Amino acid sequence: MEIQMRRHRPIQDQENVYAIKGKTNVAVPSKKQGLAVRGALGDINTNVPTQRELIGKVAVAAAEFEKKNTINRAALRSNYSHVQSKVDTGLAARAAAPPSSRPPLRREESTAGLAARAAARNRAILKDAQNKPVELKDSYNVYIQAKKVQDIKKSTKLPTLKENKEIKALKPILKESTESLGKLKLAENLDQPSIIDKKKVESYSALLHSDLNLTPLLPEDIEDIDAGDNNSPLLMSIYIKDIYKYLTELEEKYPIEPEHLRKQSVITGKMRATLIDWLVEVQRQFSLVLETFHLTVGIIDRYLQAVPNVQRNQLQLVGVTAMFIASKYEEIYAPDVGDFVYVTDNAYTKSDVFQCERDIMSKLGFCLARPIPLSFLRRFVKAAHGTSKNHHLAKYFVDLSLVEYTMAHYRPSEMAAAAICLSLHLLSGKKLEEVWTPTLAYYSGYTLEHIDPIIRKLAKIVVNVDNSKYKAVYNKYLDMTLAKVSSLPQLKGEAIYELAKIPSSS
Repeated sequence: MEIQMRRHRPIQDQENVYAIKGKTNVAVPSKKQGLAVRGALGDINTNVPTQRELIGKVAVAAAEFEKKNTINRAALRSNYSHVQSKVDTGLAARAAAPPSSRPPLRREESTAGLAARAAARNRAILKDAQNKPVELKDSYNVYIQAKKVQDIKKSTKLPTLKENKEIKALKPILKESTESLGKLKLAENLDQPSIIDKKKVESYSALLHSDLNLTPLLPEDIEDIDAGDNNSPLLMSIYIKDIYKYLTELEEKYPIEPEHLRKQSVITGKMRATLIDWLVEVQRQFSLVLETFHLTVGIIDRYLQAVPNVQRNQLQLVGVTAMFIASKYEEIYAPDVGDFVYVTDNAYTKSDVFQCERDIMSKLGFCLARPIPLSFLRRFVKAAHGTSKNHHLAKYFVDLSLVEYTMAHYRPSEMAAAAICLSLHLLSGKKLEEVWTPTLAYYSGYTLEHIDPIIRKLAKIVVNVDNSKYKAVYNKYLDMTLAKVSSLPQLKGEAIYELAKIPSSS
């Protein structure tokens, strides 16, 4: 294959520039005096005396030109001294006005300053107003109103620093400190229930004596995992606990019901698993973040729960449209709608995706607020002081559970708690009771007894990966960036087989 490369043209001297191949009639100019020769140190002048003569002639010509300009400017100045500047005095539109008793302004006087021009303009307006009161009555009134506004502004301006000090000195000073205000006797008015209620008084007194910290205090045996984040505004340590409290309320508000496909006459759990397994490949192909994939699965389940009788040929359209919506919600640079049409082998058109997008958003009430397991998983890994390997292995467990239809009804926080507990158990070799500390139980809100059934289901899914036809998640976590957690020997050990209640093959 011939490779076309752009090469740099060799540097030629002044004589060889005109030596063009194939053109013999081109005249080659001779080397004249005053040309520069390119050397190792730059351009070397070959005729310095000639240049000095040229510089001298140019200087003489410039001096003569400047002398002529000086004479012309003097003549113009002398001619202009007798011309009145009607523009500056505001009289350009009144050529027929009677002559003023004051001598006319000249250009030199009018350019003395803004104040002089303003004074001359005002006097001219007032003089003409006496001669033509009917025509200039409105202008005179406008001038008077503007003058009044300026006077009002001057009278109502803010006091200076010195005046402020004098004003503050006149104010009475409290004899008692402001701390004593919270100790005022409010019981004197308790005999008047119409004025102050007793419960309101008690709540008001409690508010005065509190430090306005509405977040409940942690128990003594619970570690404050946000104590070291006060200097980092991105971690939002001040109200991070309120954020996760709100997320738990949202997952209760937008639940996925058990067996949510019971309203579907065609779509089954295996068809759903096939779709999500394929979307894992799409996520890897487009290099989308994990949040996009988790949100995609949530949108699909909520839509299939709300809309009955979705047809088989529309299920893939629902899947790619859900990922298209999630990409615009999570990604910085979301893929184009044409990219999603391409991955379906043009089975649908762009208009089909847009129509399905409108249908999905309307059925979900234009609300994508249902949280994802990854948000809770980060919080729980921090509470457990887990490593990146713990985090990747827990993400592997969560992604495997998203493919399974029987795990779809669990809350995102429940899945995250069970995944991190199983990850800590397998990588540390400790018992579940030891890895699930009071701190983890506090921040997750779940006891070990609550998540134990979910842990055992996860263990069974992990053990059966080799026999499953849905291998996209397994292949995804064979990547080096994810620590190859899907191939860890702990996933073939006795501990996970014991949780899954399956006899070990070894």
